[in-house]
Amino acid sequence: MFAAIAGPSVATLAAIFEHSDEEEILHECIEALFSIARIAQYGLEDTLDELLSSFCKFTTLLNPYASAEETLYAFGNDMKPKMATLAVFTIANTFKDSIRGGWRTIIDCLLKLKRLKLLPQSVIEPDNASDLGSDFPAHERSESGVVFPSHDPKFGGRHSSSGIMGRFLKFLSLESVEDALNNGISEFEQNLKIIQQCRIGSIFSTSASLPDDSLLNLGRCLIFAAAGKGQKFSTPIEEEETVGFCWDLICAIASANTHRFSTFWPHYHDYLLEVTQFPLFSPIPFAEKAIVAQMKMFLKLLARGQFDPVEELLLKSIVLMWKMEKEILDTCCEFLVQSASKIIMKYPEKLQTQLGWKSLLHLLSVTGRHPETYNKGVEALITLMSDETHISPTNYSYCIDCAFGFVALRNSPVEKSTKIMDLMANSAKLLVQWHRSGYSDPGSNASFISNASSSSVEENARSHNLMTLIQRLGESLRKTTLARREEVRNHAVMSLQKSFIQAEELLFTPANCINLFYNVIFAMVDDLHEKMLEYSRRENAERETRSMEGTLKLSMEILTEVYLHFLKPISESPSFRTFWLGILRRMDTCMKANLGVYGESKLPDVIPDLLKKIVTIMKNEEILTQKGEDDLWETTFYQIQWIAPVLTDELFPKGTGE
Repeated sequence: MFAAIAGPSVATLAAIFEHSDEEEILHECIEALFSIARIAQYGLEDTLDELLSSFCKFTTLLNPYASAEETLYAFGNDMKPKMATLAVFTIANTFKDSIRGGWRTIIDCLLKLKRLKLLPQSVIEPDNASDLGSDFPAHERSESGVVFPSHDPKFGGRHSSSGIMGRFLKFLSLESVEDALNNGISEFEQNLKIIQQCRIGSIFSTSASLPDDSLLNLGRCLIFAAAGKGQKFSTPIEEEETVGFCWDLICAIASANTHRFSTFWPHYHDYLLEVTQFPLFSPIPFAEKAIVAQMKMFLKLLARGQFDPVEELLLKSIVLMWKMEKEILDTCCEFLVQSASKIIMKYPEKLQTQLGWKSLLHLLSVTGRHPETYNKGVEALITLMSDETHISPTNYSYCIDCAFGFVALRNSPVEKSTKIMDLMANSAKLLVQWHRSGYSDPGSNASFISNASSSSVEENARSHNLMTLIQRLGESLRKTTLARREEVRNHAVMSLQKSFIQAEELLFTPANCINLFYNVIFAMVDDLHEKMLEYSRRENAERETRSMEGTLKLSMEILTEVYLHFLKPISESPSFRTFWLGILRRMDTCMKANLGVYGESKLPDVIPDLLKKIVTIMKNEEILTQKGEDDLWETTFYQIQWIAPVLTDELFPKGTGE
C-alpha cells in the first residue's frame, strides 16, 4: 500500500521541510522522515534512496556554487542544515542495510564535511575499528549529553520512534544551541558536536552487517569518488586529501569484512578497472593512494592470518594500480619496498600462490631499482633466498627473476651481485631435493607425491617441470654474463658452472644435458663472442674489447669443464655427433677471432690446450675411437686440422688410417 504513495510522500515531505520555518513542523518532518525510512526498509530501497537524495540537498553541503565560508555560515546559522545532516546520517546508520544508490549522496556529503574540517578524528582514522564502533557506546552519555539507544530502532514501534526522536529533538532544539553559544562554545565547536552525533564512523566499522548489494554500492561510490567522479577540487592538496580519505574508508570496510573478502573484493577490482576508463582520468593521486591503502590492507590481513585467496585478489589490484603510471613507482617506491620487504621477511610462509609471489617479488625488484630503496630491497631478497625453507616450487622461478633484476642493476655493488649469484647457483641443490621428494607441478594442490606411487607419466612430468626451473636459473645467469662490469660477468660464468654441477642428479638423461647445453652454455659463448666483436668495431673501446675477451676465454674454459663432467650422458645421445661438431665449431670461431685495430686475440693461446684436453679424455673413455664404421674419428681429425693443425700429429699420430 505504501509503495503506491511513497514517491508523492517523499516529495511532499521535502517541500514542507523546505518552505517551513516553524520549529515544530520541522520536527514533525524529521519524525515523518524516520517513519518513511522504517517502512522503506521492507523492499522499498528506491524510496529510501530517493528520501536520502531529497534531504541531502537541505544539508547545504552539496551546493556546487557555495564557497566553504558560505557553507559553514549557512550550516552554523540555520537549523535546517543541522537537522537534515543529522537526519541523513542517522538514517545511514539505522537503515544502512537497505541503502543502495543513496550511498552516493551520503558519500558526497561526507567528503564535503571532510573539506570543511568538520569530521571527528574517529572517521579520519578508520583503521581503529574498535574505536569507530564504540564512539557512542550503548546507554553511555556523549560529551554533548545525547544518549543513543542500545537496540536497533528499525525493529521497534512507536515507542522506539519516540525515543530516538526525543533525543534527536532535544539535541537540536533552538534553546540548546543558544545555551551553547551563551556558555562560550564557538559556532565551529557547535557544528563539530553536531557532526559527532552523526556517528559517521560506525557506518564503516559496522559494515559487516550490510547485505552484499549495499556493501558493493558503498564501495563503488567511494572508489568512484576517489577517482574524481562528481568531485570538484579547489587545489591539488584538497584532491590528495580527499582521495586518501576515500581509500582510508575503503580500508575500514575491508577491515570490517575480512570474513567475506573474496566475495566483495573482485567487484571492487572491477570498479577499479571501470575507473581507468573514465574520460580524462588521471592516475595520480588515485593510484598512489590506492597502492598505499591496499598494501596496508594486505599487511593487516596477513598479520591476522588471513591470506588465501586474499593475496591474489589484493595483489592483482595493486599491480593494476602501479602499472597505470611509471611515476607512481617513483613516488611510492620507499613505502612499497618497505612493505614488500616486511611481507617477504615476516610472512613468507603465508604467501601461497604463484600470482602472489610473482607480484610481490616483481614489486620488490622494480622498487629496488631506486638508489634510496636498493639496500632495503636487496637485503629482503638475500634473507629470503638464504633460508631454503622459504623457497618452494611455487616461488622458485620468481625468486630467480627477482635476483636477476637486482644483479642486472648498474648501481648494484659487486659484492651484493656476487652474493646473489652465489645464492642463485646454490639454489640448484633445492631442485635436486625436490626431485628426490617427488616434486609434482607447482600449480597442483599436492606439490609433492611419494616416489613409491610415482608412475612413469608423473616421473616424466616432474623431470620436465624441474628442467624448466633449472633452465630459468641458467638463462638468468647467462644473461648476467653480458653485464658491463667484468667482475660480475666472470662471476656469472663461474656461477653457471657451479649450478650445472650442483644439479647433476637432474641432468641424468642425454636429452636434458644437451638441451641445457644448447640453451645456456652454447648461447653464452655465442653471445660473448658477438659482444667482443661488437666492441672491437667501436672507437676507443680496446679496454672493453679485451675485458669481454677475458670473459669469453673463461666461458670456453667452463664449457670444457662442464662438457667433460657430463661427457658420459651426452655421448649416449643419438645426436651426439651434431653436438660435438657444435663444440668444435665454437673452438674454431674463437681461434679465428679478429679484434681489428686492437691487435691479435689471445684466445688462440688457450683454445688448443682446451681442445687437447677434451680429445684426450674422449679417447681415454673410448668415446672417440677408430673402431667400427662411425666416422666421428675421421670428422674430428679433419676438424682439428682446420682449427689447430699443430695438434694433429700429437692427437692423431697415425692420421685416419687403421
